[in-house]
Amino acid sequence: MERMIRAASPRAPRPMPVRRVDLAYAATRYWFGGNPQVTHVMNALSAAFPEGEKFFMDSVAHYRKRITDPALRQEVARFLGQEAAHTREHVAFNAWLADNGVETKHLEESVVLFLLNRGRTLPPRAQLAVTCALEHFTSLLAEQLLEHPELLEKFEPSIRKLWAWHAIEESEHKAVAFDVYEATGGKYATRVAVMAGVTVFFLLAINHMKNDLVRRDPGAQGFRHWLSGIDVMWGREGWFRRLIPGYLDYFRPGFHPWDRDSSALLRRARAALGFDPEGREAHARAA
Repeated sequence: MERMIRAASPRAPRPMPVRRVDLAYAATRYWFGGNPQVTHVMNALSAAFPEGEKFFMDSVAHYRKRITDPALRQEVARFLGQEAAHTREHVAFNAWLADNGVETKHLEESVVLFLLNRGRTLPPRAQLAVTCALEHFTSLLAEQLLEHPELLEKFEPSIRKLWAWHAIEESEHKAVAFDVYEATGGKYATRVAVMAGVTVFFLLAINHMKNDLVRRDPGAQGFRHWLSGIDVMWGREGWFRRLIPGYLDYFRPGFHPWDRDSSALLRRARAALGFDPEGREAHARAA
């Protein structure tokens, strides 16, 4: 009932500026805490982002003219702008990886495009539900990075800014595709059925891509490296393990991405990167 009242009442759009960031990378091969396996998980995610985010933009833009809420219309425009910026920066990052001996182009063509081209054969409503599901994954991953500074500290400093910036903007626009889905008549049953299918394909694809990168990298192989990667991702305090409660929440009737209010977390993260002058001063005082 509360969300119905909010939707029916005029509201201000959520802040999600389209930022331009100045990024340059140091030549560190295992840039996540020296851990080859986790570094290649993140390289696999980066390989998936450019084409994946084009899919997100297309699925949301398909419904753009049907949106009557002025706030949501503005949020869609900002969502498209942010995702376009992410696409550009991950294309550049993937090129930097290739220059440093980590080629991801074959993965983009053989895995990412294979799956997404099949996704594009789905009806537009199902494509939007796929975007909602994957946006939920990326927002959960993003909030883990922002909420647990010990994770972000493991990134090589020049690469940390890319992932922190991306995490901030994924959190800022985490509800846009979902709100478009609901505003244009998307149903609960389709949303959760698509999430179940997306979960299987997403986990299998990322694991396959990571394993492919490891197979091509002798320095990343061996039981010790494999065990260390499993511990970071799925161990007692594992990054992916922490996602499970938030992931399961998606299946709750009445779920909305902003039920997980990350506003305070975003303020701190934006201040830390200097995106908000007032917030930056408050961050400095708190430190």
